[in-house]
Order: sequence, then structure tokens, then C-alpha cells
Amino acid sequence: MAPPDNRAKWPSAQFLARATYVDDAGPVRFVDTAAAARYLALDAHSLECYRSLNTGPAFYKFGRYVRYAVADLDAWAESCRRTPGAAPKTPPLRSIDPHSPEAI
Repeated sequence: MAPPDNRAKWPSAQFLARATYVDDAGPVRFVDTAAAARYLALDAHSLECYRSLNTGPAFYKFGRYVRYAVADLDAWAESCRRTPGAAPKTPPLRSIDPHSPEAI
């Protein structure tokens, strides 16, 4: 026969009585780096590099944990979209000669 377990049970009945439960938390709002990378079809290391260069999607820091909002991933992916042939028109070059009428 096993010896009796005298340790307190966690969570206690009192704690559970005071707890508030969320029945439906809704859709997933935050994901970790690995899940965000899979969502964007990238390597997790690529996202880490983008984050260190401040060029990737917006992220949240919860203590030591990095999390991405799915809406921010969608917005960043949309900002990376390129349409062939729709490159912005380059402004005309201006003369650097201060005596030229085209100088600024």
C-alpha cells in the first residue's frame, strides 16, 4: 500500500472557488515565434533576424517571451507585397551645380 500523500493539493478547493473561468476566449490572438514563422512560411531564425533589425512584423514582449499578433503578421505580409511593373517612379535627377537654374 502506498504511503499517504500529506502535501497540499494544487490548486486548492478555495482557489478554484474564487477563480473566474473564461468559457470562450475566442480565436487565437498571439502566437510564438515558431508559429508565426510557420504562418508566414519562413524560418524562425529569419523572424528573429528581422526582429533584431527592426524590419519584421510588430511584436509584443511579455517578460522574456516574444509573441506576435496574427493581425500584425497579416499587416506585415501585406506591406511586403510587390506587384510586377508597379515600381514607384524615380524622381528626375537634379543638378548639384549651385548656379544651375535646376538646383534646389
